[in-house]
This record gives sequence, C-alpha cells and structure tokens, in this order.
Amino acid sequence: MNTINITFTHPFAKPPKYIFGVQVAIKSNCDRKKWATGQVTGLRLDYNSPNTWNYTVVFDYPQGFCEELTEEDLAAVDELVCSQLLFK
Repeated sequence: MNTINITFTHPFAKPPKYIFGVQVAIKSNCDRKKWATGQVTGLRLDYNSPNTWNYTVVFDYPQGFCEELTEEDLAAVDELVCSQLLFK
C-alpha cells in the first residue's frame, strides 16, 4: 500500500486528535460497553472554526455504515478498554 502524506496549512489549526485508520468509539448515553466502534476513514477541517475537526467513521457493522462526527463525539478505543477495566 502506498503512503500518502497530506499537509494542512492554516495559521491557527491544531492537528487532529485521531488520524486515518484509527479505531474509535462513538460516545453515547448508554453503558460504555455498548458504544459502537469504527475506523476513521476521513478528516475535514470545519469551515467556521480552524480548531474543529470532523471525522468520517465507518462503523464495525457488516453493512459498512458511516457517519461524520466531531471530536467531542468520539473516544479512543484504548480509552474505552482502560475505563472498562477500571470499572470491573
């Protein structure tokens, strides 16, 4: 597979928290064990805010459903696993 480097140039933009291929959990009001997970397949810097990243996430479902979410809607799968171990 070829590696493609993309550079975003904005004087005030911060780097995205999650990058392509990273597994994330989609936050929900239900128990953390039931949060949906997926893989980041796209990034978009919000037009109105140089510090708001939108992430395209393909859910770990057979249908391959995807959705665009903000950073506040996501958690790293590693964080999810660690928190589940703490609450056992």
